[in-house]
Amino acid sequence: MPKKRKTTLSHRLEYAAGRAAQALICAMPLSWARETGAALGGFAFDVLRIRRDVVMGHLERIFGDRRTRDELVAIARESYCNFGRMTFEYMWFPRVHPENVSATMRVSGGEHIDAAIEAGKGAVLVAGHFGNWETLAMLASVGYPMTFLVGEQHNILVDGMMNRLRSRFGGELVPVTGNLMGVLRALRANRVVGLLSDQDAGRDGVFVEFLGRTASTPYGPARFSERTGAALLPCAVLRHEDGVNEIIVCPPVPPPPEDLPQEERVRELTQGYTTAFEGFILEHPEHYFWMHRRWKTRPQGAAPEERPED
Repeated sequence: MPKKRKTTLSHRLEYAAGRAAQALICAMPLSWARETGAALGGFAFDVLRIRRDVVMGHLERIFGDRRTRDELVAIARESYCNFGRMTFEYMWFPRVHPENVSATMRVSGGEHIDAAIEAGKGAVLVAGHFGNWETLAMLASVGYPMTFLVGEQHNILVDGMMNRLRSRFGGELVPVTGNLMGVLRALRANRVVGLLSDQDAGRDGVFVEFLGRTASTPYGPARFSERTGAALLPCAVLRHEDGVNEIIVCPPVPPPPEDLPQEERVRELTQGYTTAFEGFILEHPEHYFWMHRRWKTRPQGAAPEERPED
């Protein structure tokens, strides 16, 4: 049974500050909110320098042989600005209604979701921390039967505020630390389960290649697909210059040969959607959330150049 979370005075103060910030953001036009968020992101990069060394280290390892230092700094700074825009757009969700969703979001590749639903086994829609990933919540407002697997915040009040924003478009939520039978029930009910799966999974993850390095990756999406026969659909959210966030749904990851051991099948499926993420990141690196220590966990016996990051 999950441990009951207590509410402290600091939690209440954090929640009050969050609600005040949300009220202020929602009082702005969306364009102002985006640019204010971007300005704060730039401030975090230029002045506060939050995890700047981590971000630059990632970019230098991946792009250092093809980009100049100035280009890498520009990519890094825009990544912070993108995170600020995303956060403010997310806090602006109360002003987005079904009749105006199309002004902020559109879907490409929706036929892949339609085909999965037509097959009757549901779909696992797997995304990464790219662009405004919270926009995926809006898929429920355009007719898709969405269930989202979500993490839990330590502050239960803030957690509730965030989940109210995510569920306001009609999707249902399943806590990642709760009973995952809810995910299996959703797939068996021919629903679309949306989740993020691109961060370090520690020793419990499956190791696949990601941007030229071996990375521990959550195996949940592949296991859900394996167990239910649901299509495994990689996706990403790309922000355009007009401010519209485009949800791009890729074709399903091909099922591995049935004669492979289950562990290898899971690894191949995980590699399949991770490779799809790579394509988006290499084309639009400024959209990715580089602040996370993605390669923190190394395989047993890793070569010296793959040692854990400081």
